[in-house]
Amino acid sequence: MFLCQSTFVLLERNMNGIEMLALQFITILMVIQISANNSTHGTFDYARTYCSQHGGMAYIDIVTTSLLTDYKVNDCSLANSSGLNDGESLWIPRLADLGTYITEDGCATALPQDSTLNLTGKPSLFQCTKECLARGSMNYISFHNGQCYCMADDHSDLECLDLGHAAVYRKFQFDVKERKHRCIVAKLNNRQFGYTSAKCSDKHSGVCVDRSAQSTLQSSCIRYHATFSEIGHHFCAPPGLFMKNELKGKCLKYNGKLPPHLYQGISHYLENGLYFVDSFLTFDPQTPGEYSVSEDFLACLSITKQGCMLILETDECDNVNRYQCDAETQSQQRGATTRMDSKYILVFICLFFIKTT
Repeated sequence: MFLCQSTFVLLERNMNGIEMLALQFITILMVIQISANNSTHGTFDYARTYCSQHGGMAYIDIVTTSLLTDYKVNDCSLANSSGLNDGESLWIPRLADLGTYITEDGCATALPQDSTLNLTGKPSLFQCTKECLARGSMNYISFHNGQCYCMADDHSDLECLDLGHAAVYRKFQFDVKERKHRCIVAKLNNRQFGYTSAKCSDKHSGVCVDRSAQSTLQSSCIRYHATFSEIGHHFCAPPGLFMKNELKGKCLKYNGKLPPHLYQGISHYLENGLYFVDSFLTFDPQTPGEYSVSEDFLACLSITKQGCMLILETDECDNVNRYQCDAETQSQQRGATTRMDSKYILVFICLFFIKTT
């Protein structure tokens, strides 16, 4: 941008009136085009209404099967083809049935066979959690290799470091306000904790604790404190703000983990703010034909890009996100071979006038 401004200054000094008017006219057209390209932002309802006249909301090339089941995909080619900037979100034409906030309690090598539950419909952690908790006394849940387990007692016996082990979950024990976003953050204000929801792709603070009773958090972790608590014998608060996955990786680096919740005893070590905890909301992405309840009870869905990672998240429908219409996307793809990008047109104009003056 600075280069173009400098070039325009040089051009102004060497142009006659007609050339100057021509350049100004072309520049205005370019600004209009750039504004048009950046205007595809709106609420979910606005995007859906607008795209209904333009082939519907585009998503087929971006929303892969793994993204709908794992809620994230690490694919540089796919992320770059989305056209999103880092931290930017894109609406997709699906809504989500919201489940329950759960936390990982541990992992197990074997689970009791008499605790299995046959699920109807499409088996998932969302459906498993929903049906287990509806049984009242079943406080622990596991969904492993397509099989749902409902248990009254905790059968976890090791850390969750091996994907081959079955993760065991339980219902999050605290009230969460704003039940729309997938991740949970602890909100510390004057040494008092409350819990609210946040997008997993947002950046917040975090706390790392001992990974288990047998593995101690390394003291090389910055802002390390040796203490005793219900969530670990030691903890540290890495400086800076991070996405949840980044925080989990940082804690693992120091032989620790994100805690399922924060406790009052460490509040005087921490500054006021938002802190990710390792609990999350179960949800079920649905197509319009699958909706069994009013849309008022469903959450909107968006995809957020962070580097090579695309993250599928529940989102507030009133948020303003990027959207793409199918007809416009196809038109852009067809015209890509015959249309210059505006930044190249600008360079061409600059070079042309420099050459002719």
